[in-house]
Amino acid sequence: MMTNTAFLKQYRETHLELRVMERQLAMCGTTGKPSGAHICRYDSISRNTNDVTAAAIQMQDGLEATIADLRSELADMDVRFEGLLRRGRNFRDRYILRQYYQLCLTDSQIAEFLDVSTRHANRLRTELLAFLDEPSIMSAPVVVCPTVSC
Repeated sequence: MMTNTAFLKQYRETHLELRVMERQLAMCGTTGKPSGAHICRYDSISRNTNDVTAAAIQMQDGLEATIADLRSELADMDVRFEGLLRRGRNFRDRYILRQYYQLCLTDSQIAEFLDVSTRHANRLRTELLAFLDEPSIMSAPVVVCPTVSC
């Protein structure tokens, strides 16, 4: 099973990848033409040609499919992420988790809000990850009668 640190790293990378794909899609118009392309009718172009416009439409279709896949993957990952948020010890832990891993802010942006140095914000995040990767006391089996046989 994946550690919480590895999961959070993958969660952040998936969010960053989704943002890149969304920016690329925004550079295509809603009609599939690249930004700045001349106006033409796309209805008459076959999608299996080598036409530049057809390639742009295919690129937009591919970007939309990739974005849908990434959003679906993130929706599945959100369940575990929300569980990790609940394990946060205080507001600062939950803030760091949400801002760094979900909203993809940098340590310096987080440090500015927390009114600490960037180095200290990085240290706080590292300590939080160590805490989240510790085996939980609550996950250990509970012995009802440790000294007396029941």
